[in-house]
Amino acid sequence: MASIYAHSPIGAAFPATSAAVLSALGLPPSLDAIDAQLLQLCGLLLLVFLMALIALRLQAVRDLVLPEVAASTSLADVPGMLVRKARLVGYGAIFLILSKDKVSKADLKRAAAAHAAAAPRGPPLKTVRIIFMRHGESVWNYVFNRGFQPSFLLRLLATTLKELYLIPWEDSAYIDSPLSELGVQQCTALQRFLRKPCLDPRAQKDYDAVTRGEGSLLVSSHLRRAAATALVSLSDRLAKSREPVHLHSSCQEISRNFDTLSLTPSACAPKFGSDLALEISPNFDAACNRGNKSLSFGGYDRLLDFAQWAADRPEPTIIITGHSLWFRSFFQVFLPPSCEHVATKRKIVNCGVVGFDLQVGPSKSFSVDPDSIVVTYGGFASK
Repeated sequence: MASIYAHSPIGAAFPATSAAVLSALGLPPSLDAIDAQLLQLCGLLLLVFLMALIALRLQAVRDLVLPEVAASTSLADVPGMLVRKARLVGYGAIFLILSKDKVSKADLKRAAAAHAAAAPRGPPLKTVRIIFMRHGESVWNYVFNRGFQPSFLLRLLATTLKELYLIPWEDSAYIDSPLSELGVQQCTALQRFLRKPCLDPRAQKDYDAVTRGEGSLLVSSHLRRAAATALVSLSDRLAKSREPVHLHSSCQEISRNFDTLSLTPSACAPKFGSDLALEISPNFDAACNRGNKSLSFGGYDRLLDFAQWAADRPEPTIIITGHSLWFRSFFQVFLPPSCEHVATKRKIVNCGVVGFDLQVGPSKSFSVDPDSIVVTYGGFASK
């Protein structure tokens, strides 16, 4: 490159100008010494040009690649979304460091004391049938839960590039992590299962409650992967009943990770990316969506809050689409302390369906009857 430039008309005619330009750029005057630096500078200028071009054509790119996001987001919304995401990332970092969003040993001791206080007081005042339905695999699970073989780096790189692309819009791969491709397939597998007759007599009542909906209420965490699982898996029921799925923020996952933070503001319904093809239009009741979990309202508090809410509902059966750690913690808190059950040690598998009786006692005491736990689909993980 240096020799070509030196013998060109431009290099011969304007040596002083060339040296001045190179000096202004902070580069050495000898072209033989700057080949690599010049290539880097050209690459940087090209990158800036491409970014400017994309920015100018942002509307067209968005309409082409993310049509569903485009329908609900305008260019005027981008600055506000950037600020909102920056705040959410900042809050997530604080939550990661300072939060104790888990069920601690002290919480389990409090739960055991409540069990002991309620035990001698006779039969329960009320029994509510609760059916847990875990969401399908999320993108976060896809990246971090499939092991750390060489393919991990490819998953991490591809997902991070997608995350960078989604920065201007109300979508994310890591924050409020959505369903992965496998997660959507798991939801459709559950959908197909619910279209067939139930072959387990023990699970028949739960199966009927999930499919027919008589006397049952549909509830979901307001995180997108859980809400999407309800819409896909229960699409046949929802298409007939047109009933809403109630979003309850106390069902938000128990964890400090960024994927458990919600993109959905309080009293609002989640928005889904164009990669999720829904057979029905979403119908959510967001009255119980109080927004993101806080440092002062931890996992144990959310479990108690939801149990009380369920006890106050008139429906005899409540179906909850939610999260593995929340479900496991629920069993740990409300099963009798002396009970050794797999539900307190293992996660429900993706899209697994498990039902049980929640017994409501005096003084806001709650207990899960271990003999009432029934697996309708999937069950608990082997490890």
